[in-house]
Amino acid sequence: MGFDWEDVSDAFSKVKEETCELLEVYQGNDAASIMEEVGDLLFAVVNVARFLGVNPEEALNFTSSKFIDRFGFIEKSANLQGKRLEDMNLEEMDKLWEQAKARNRNP
Repeated sequence: MGFDWEDVSDAFSKVKEETCELLEVYQGNDAASIMEEVGDLLFAVVNVARFLGVNPEEALNFTSSKFIDRFGFIEKSANLQGKRLEDMNLEEMDKLWEQAKARNRNP
């Protein structure tokens, strides 16, 4: 069809462009514009995935599973310490998040 980027660097440039546009409309607090720019950014990221031979749905499912697993680790760790997530500060939760990430790297 001929309506495509030449290589992945062009697709990455589009991601940067769309990110900047989203940041601009975010400042204006216009929900419709924000939604449009989020969609444009997602579309640009899907194009990068396509260039890299990555199925974007599989990648998103994989990342969602990682998040669920890590958040579960945080909940269990907090409970073992006798704490509730609602009572923990961001620093405490971030420390547990890093432990969860390390656990995924070194199963």
